[in-house]
Amino acid sequence: MKPTIIDADTGHELWTAVECAAFSGTARGTFTSYAGRKKAPEPVAKLHGLTLWDSEEVREWHANRKSRTKRNDSAES
Repeated sequence: MKPTIIDADTGHELWTAVECAAFSGTARGTFTSYAGRKKAPEPVAKLHGLTLWDSEEVREWHANRKSRTKRNDSAES
């Protein structure tokens, strides 16, 4: 079973730090460190002790992060 948390207002899936980290290819601690330093999306909710992020914001952040990395790699070549 893989429960899913959906925000009733937006219809967006909400992810835990573990899910955000898995999606972005980082460790959980790295992702939460980025979020704490405002280098990743800020959490949108807390539910029963779980800190949650909007999956759409994480997807957008990750896409922009990947495109920045590709631009930087191209500039170094």
